[in-house]
Amino acid sequence: MCFSESQSFINAFMLTIVSIYVYPKYKLTIFLIFLALKDLIQGFLYKYQDNEKLKNMLSIISWIHICFQPLFINIFISYFSENKYNNYWNIIFIICLLYGIYTLTTLKEFDIQNDPDCIKIDKNDDFCSKYTTSYIGKYHVAYKFNRDNDLIFFPIIHLILIFVPSLFTNCRILGIIWGLFVILIYIYFNNIGNGEKAAIWCFLSIVYFLPIAIFNKEISKFLIR
Repeated sequence: MCFSESQSFINAFMLTIVSIYVYPKYKLTIFLIFLALKDLIQGFLYKYQDNEKLKNMLSIISWIHICFQPLFINIFISYFSENKYNNYWNIIFIICLLYGIYTLTTLKEFDIQNDPDCIKIDKNDDFCSKYTTSYIGKYHVAYKFNRDNDLIFFPIIHLILIFVPSLFTNCRILGIIWGLFVILIYIYFNNIGNGEKAAIWCFLSIVYFLPIAIFNKEISKFLIR
């Protein structure tokens, strides 16, 4: 596996330290703490793979985290945006918040719509499982979620809200590079469950977002002219 329990905890520690370093730039600090929480959850998922109750609880928390990824990613990217886009970003934040709340309720544990459960597309479909849990995949800890059938909202709308908003601002280069990284991950790790692919995204917290936060002054000068 390319990740491990110890590496997950190290990543969480590094992200937390840098979140303190960039304070009081709250948009950067909040996002880095958000990413650190993800690595912390994954570290515990490695640690407690033999405990079904804990795996279920930690996987539920992971789903909550996933639901609000678009909101926090856009908060982070908006830090580097010109002031003229402030109203635009506020609208994006509201849309992402409403999306996160709705998508949260598609997990069986939070289901209020009583919609039919989703049906597996193929053997690699981990987002239509009978039970919310995690497992050790080929490369990385992976998720399984018991969810409603909402293929339009997740993953289509999820991906749109993560990658598209920045394209209409001066921060588009950050969104494009971020999108290319994700595409490369999906190409390289192509024969695994989508629950494992989604978890491997955490690699980008260290490779991509951490350096951007550290060199935020230089990047801001480049993007805001």
